[in-house]
Amino acid sequence: MKDFLKKIFPKNIIDRYIKYKIYKNRYFDSKENLVYAYKKKQGLLNHAATIETIAIRGSNTDYTFLPQWIDNSYNLGLTSSDVYFNYHLYLKSKEMFPNLKNVVYIMNGFASGMSSIRLNEKYRMVSYKYFFDIPYQEDGFIDEKIERKILRKCEKIRMDVPDDYRGYETKNFFMLSTDAGSRAKTILRENQREPDQMIWIKKIIEQVIEDKKNIFFVIPPYSTKLKDNLPSKEELYKKTYSLLGDYKEASNVQLIDLYDSGLFDDSDMGDNDHFNEKGAKKCTMIIKEYIDKNG
Repeated sequence: MKDFLKKIFPKNIIDRYIKYKIYKNRYFDSKENLVYAYKKKQGLLNHAATIETIAIRGSNTDYTFLPQWIDNSYNLGLTSSDVYFNYHLYLKSKEMFPNLKNVVYIMNGFASGMSSIRLNEKYRMVSYKYFFDIPYQEDGFIDEKIERKILRKCEKIRMDVPDDYRGYETKNFFMLSTDAGSRAKTILRENQREPDQMIWIKKIIEQVIEDKKNIFFVIPPYSTKLKDNLPSKEELYKKTYSLLGDYKEASNVQLIDLYDSGLFDDSDMGDNDHFNEKGAKKCTMIIKEYIDKNG
């Protein structure tokens, strides 16, 4: 659509239109946003009896995990969801899926400190709460009037979800207009936020161990330019490495560290920190090797 507009309208008109669209959807209550959450939930219900592997966390998971390459799997990555939300999402999932064995957990640079309810994108949490029945981490951040408006829209969403839908669709949007320096500042802001969110990662590990299932933490690569604007992975992921070090004797808690992997290059990236489909397939096949070996 943007390329088409470029052909017939001046750049300033296009930029004003895009800004208007962003402003209009500032509460993430467009039909597109709500259908996204609806389909993720409905697909779960469609495949609940057969799901053995789920992939959870935020947009990195949504862009990374290709369920068509791993039997009986589902991409449950939800854009801008945090580790608190995904701990509770796991609790819901294990109740829904009688055959669940594996959890794939994409751990990006944001995750250790990011709290979704404190972000500009906090109103995404309204539809997520509606469709997945997970309460907000903190009260007081969501305007009740706006919340009621979004919930009314959620109630009206109805559509047929294809039988072969397993939580992933080919991605047409990448953050190409965001330069590496700006993205790095945002990542570091959330990475260093205090109090951090590591307690929820510890909770999911402990719960997975108690449930006798497997969890695979994946640290994905970034673009060369983004990495040049970030500290070393040892610094960026120091809390993750420290926590997982406490479980190095637990065979069902695995780390797949691809941050500096020579298997990936910039041609695998759709933008600075999200895979394109080529990179996603490569990453998914590596995850599959770990699952097959552990299973």
